[in-house]
Amino acid sequence: MTYRKIAQLAGVSLSTVSKALSGSPEISDETVRRIRMIAEENGVIRPKYRRDRNATRIAIIVPEIVSVYYSQTVSGLVSEFRRFGIEPYIHLCGFDSERFCRIIDQLTDDGFAEGIIALTDMPYPLPLEIPMVRLSSRNLQDRSDTVDCDLESGIFEALEYLMALGHRKIGFIGEKNTKLKLAYFKSCAARLGLDADQKLIYISRKRFAEIGSEAAEYYMTLDERPTALLAAYDEVALGAIHTFTRSGIRVPEDISIIGINDIPSASYASVPLTTIRTYAAEINSLGVKLLLDRIKDPEKHIPQQVLVRCELIIRDTTARINTDKNF
Repeated sequence: MTYRKIAQLAGVSLSTVSKALSGSPEISDETVRRIRMIAEENGVIRPKYRRDRNATRIAIIVPEIVSVYYSQTVSGLVSEFRRFGIEPYIHLCGFDSERFCRIIDQLTDDGFAEGIIALTDMPYPLPLEIPMVRLSSRNLQDRSDTVDCDLESGIFEALEYLMALGHRKIGFIGEKNTKLKLAYFKSCAARLGLDADQKLIYISRKRFAEIGSEAAEYYMTLDERPTALLAAYDEVALGAIHTFTRSGIRVPEDISIIGINDIPSASYASVPLTTIRTYAAEINSLGVKLLLDRIKDPEKHIPQQVLVRCELIIRDTTARINTDKNF
């Protein structure tokens, strides 16, 4: 259909149609609406998006989506919300607490969200005006619900397993954003009577596999080397395995390595990775249910802290300590 035909159907001139569809202020609102409706009905222009006022508006706040863990979690949350007919909005806050607070302020002030899922334990200093569920193990003072894996028990199980294989010199590889995991490592080591030797703890400024590679280079310079390592997440473990293997150090014959999260590539690595499975899908489902329950009936809701038990998935990167050789 041409603009001339639209003009005939609307009972206006061709120039009026052109001005109306180009946003000219010369044309009255009523005439613009009539012309746009005819144009939309005949496929000349796409209908403008109209927000369904009955739709529940949900925001997901996440530090990043470049990592496998965060991208998988966000994708899982979106799929879970879609089961309820909800299309959530995604906001990236980095690992910046001020930006995190600004996003919440904006969502609250603009009335843009009725509920928030936050994949962070960064604090928000004010009482929350809208329901928020954190996929975080820390129960903060803002009265948000929290749902997460019981990672401390998972790390305890991993260290206990390594000890049963004869390992006592166990190191930890992490980065600045994995401080809580390091705290759990130290706490679990103390409970098991292990010495969390600071020389065997490597904290990097880098991210992902680069951390593991850098840490492996560091461990190879030590006189007293670890016989086993716990990595803060799977990509770190895979990076360490790659560098060790390239340097002639065998995994697990010379050193055992455990990761965290059980990302898809963990089971398909050159040496399938022993890892702590964190059950992201179950956590997503619980988090979405808690948030929608809070939105539906906020007065009756009691803030909850839910911990989902982890599982140690034993594959090929762990073995009994080699007493004949320390790499």
